[in-house]
Amino acid sequence: HHPELPPRDKLRNRLISKVRAAVERPFAVFKERYGMRRMRFFNLATNRTQCMLAACAYNLRTMIGVLYPPEERRA
Repeated sequence: HHPELPPRDKLRNRLISKVRAAVERPFAVFKERYGMRRMRFFNLATNRTQCMLAACAYNLRTMIGVLYPPEERRA
């Protein structure tokens, strides 16, 4: 239902897709796993703290995957 993209736009999308995917992955995890579709508090400091804790949790979760690949975790 979308018109075909011109070749120039296809090339642009292909070139920036790796960077875009790396940047959008944490936001997807924050929204889906940590329930951060909307901020819960009115206080900026509290919201900032919640975002920092979510980022720390994401980094810890990522490091587990780096340090212990799925093959090693099963053993």
